Amino acid sequence: MFDESDILRRGLESMKKKDYEQAIEFFNQAIKANPKYVEAYYCRGNALEAQGRFDQALESYDAVLKFAPKEAAAFFNRACVFRKKAQNEQAIAEFTQAIALKPDYGKAYYNRGAAYFSMGDVDRSYQDYTQAIEYSPKDADPFVARGLIHIVRKEPELALADYDRALAIEPKHFRAHGNRGNVLEILGRNDEALAEYTMVVELSPSDYKAFMNRGFVYSKIGDSEKALADYSRAIELNPKYAKAYCCRGAVYALLKRQQKALEDYEEAIRLAPQNVDSFISRGQAKLSLGDRIGALEDFNLALKMQPNNTKAWLNRGAVHGKLGNNEDAIQAYTEVIKRVPSSVSAYCCRGVLFTKTGQIDEAVADYQKAIELDPNHSSAYMNLGIVLRTKGQFKQAVQNFTQAIKLHPGYAAAYQNRAVAYNMIGDKEKAERDLLEAQKITAQK
Repeated sequence: MFDESDILRRGLESMKKKDYEQAIEFFNQAIKANPKYVEAYYCRGNALEAQGRFDQALESYDAVLKFAPKEAAAFFNRACVFRKKAQNEQAIAEFTQAIALKPDYGKAYYNRGAAYFSMGDVDRSYQDYTQAIEYSPKDADPFVARGLIHIVRKEPELALADYDRALAIEPKHFRAHGNRGNVLEILGRNDEALAEYTMVVELSPSDYKAFMNRGFVYSKIGDSEKALADYSRAIELNPKYAKAYCCRGAVYALLKRQQKALEDYEEAIRLAPQNVDSFISRGQAKLSLGDRIGALEDFNLALKMQPNNTKAWLNRGAVHGKLGNNEDAIQAYTEVIKRVPSSVSAYCCRGVLFTKTGQIDEAVADYQKAIELDPNHSSAYMNLGIVLRTKGQFKQAVQNFTQAIKLHPGYAAAYQNRAVAYNMIGDKEKAERDLLEAQKITAQK
């Protein structure tokens, strides 16, 4: 015949094996043998919580408090259940009760900080994480959590300090390594970021986001093959992760493997049909493959979902331009300029279309605005030179071609166009010299 403590022990053994149903049965037997057995109620609550039976778990923790009203751990566990139920306000109230009963309860501060953070209260969250560190200085998690707040506050050096302290406590804390990698990436220290993400991959090889993070850095530094490998691994680990297909598609597009890119964007759209960027990317892939109508359909779909998306308007302008729909293209670039008056590319593209449609003064104004916004934009000077030459302003055209060459010494087209302008003003020697230079640059490519 077993007494209640023996039954409880058997229940805990079942818990270790994750046989929660059997554990609950033992805990029920222990409670039946001793209806005031606080520890049995507590353990039963743990088992029910592990099964996701949250309301029943709360009832068990309530029973603990009925017989032990000052049991801080019961309030703490109730709070954790409310967190799992996404009831953060109630969770905060329960953590506060636990702290009132046990003022040095580091885990309660830490978890209350997490609840505050979920609600967007960064300041209270920071205070609680700092309290957690004071009362639990050998726990790495509060340092990791506070580091994230430093990132939110754009304090990367303070974030690094917290992650370093976390790793001094727990050298294999994969979240600390991952978050430290995020900060190093923000600081442009890509090699160090790669080392951190590699550590995460080694510590947690099933963490698809670690492969995503590392793949993104590889993309940034131009190592496309390694980026492809990491994005592909992320997809293997989580085939339903739409962002991974988008990122891999972007690398394929960069490598001019447009059909592969298109296939990835198709899958991304299937998985996340409300992601506007996926439609824009698919449209760009279609345009690269010569499917202008299909591309236009995608850009229009993106604008239907997000009418103020300037990237979609820019691409819509580009495809209308290729289709010869000049007025529609001009209208698209005008929409971009309305939304982003500093868009140099929109002014330049609209300038090209104004030139095609004979609206020369408007073209001049657009190129001049582009140069005002970006004095180092060599193409804007080149195109302005062409338009001024059309207007018969040959000396001004030469000045603009010269500026384009100054900014981009290998600009063969600028030399060729300056040669034409020199011819127009009768300077045959300079024209010949520019033509020779253009031929030399072209031959070297």
